[in-house]
Amino acid sequence: MNLRLEEWIDSDYDEFVCFLKAQADESYRKFHSSLVPNAEKDDILGVRMPRLREIGREISKGNPRSFLKISKSGFYEERMVRGIVTGLIKTADFDDFTSLVNNFADEVDNWAICDCFCAGLKEVKRYKEPFFDRIKAFLDSGSDWKIRIALVIMLDYYLDDEHIGRVLDRCDSVRSGFYYVNMAQAWLVATAAAKCKDRTLEYLEQSSLDDFTFNKAIQKCIESRRIGEETKAFLRTLKRK
Repeated sequence: MNLRLEEWIDSDYDEFVCFLKAQADESYRKFHSSLVPNAEKDDILGVRMPRLREIGREISKGNPRSFLKISKSGFYEERMVRGIVTGLIKTADFDDFTSLVNNFADEVDNWAICDCFCAGLKEVKRYKEPFFDRIKAFLDSGSDWKIRIALVIMLDYYLDDEHIGRVLDRCDSVRSGFYYVNMAQAWLVATAAAKCKDRTLEYLEQSSLDDFTFNKAIQKCIESRRIGEETKAFLRTLKRK
């Protein structure tokens, strides 16, 4: 199928869905369905991520905005491709970028789509400072998935000397009983320990994260190959009983 279309119409999109179904792998569908427990299994076709990324790149070489305008949410892979395409659009300005992010954020309802979408938002680097302020609204939104989006974006793009203190403060301020938010917090802290060790160790000694999230962060640090054995030994002393 030609995916580099300058104008998408309904019949093109119907053909696209058939095209997606033809890429499906039943064994992969069964495997991946077990990893995304909050997604309806009947909504997952079983198209592998490298192929979805290839498809998203092809669409972005045509008119990606026309694709987004006509695309639907029938299958998991349709939403995944929409998230990939959103991240590949060259935006006109900051407001254009935030509008695209906000539009897709409303559709995120599982960790896989969340994390793929965040990793693909390369234009965060173009608007790094103003967007850091804007994603604070996601943390304050009361939406579990928007909170995870904010945490994963900070993990992907803001773990540097300039932002690390503010990132850890924001992470520490999140209070959630939602598993996928807690795991994002733990993942963020463990990645921060690998990239900004001294500041993160200082943070961990006085963190107010709940015990589950704190211990998960320590566990992920200990499992990381990017953290030295001496640091891991110290981190073990911090684990809460």
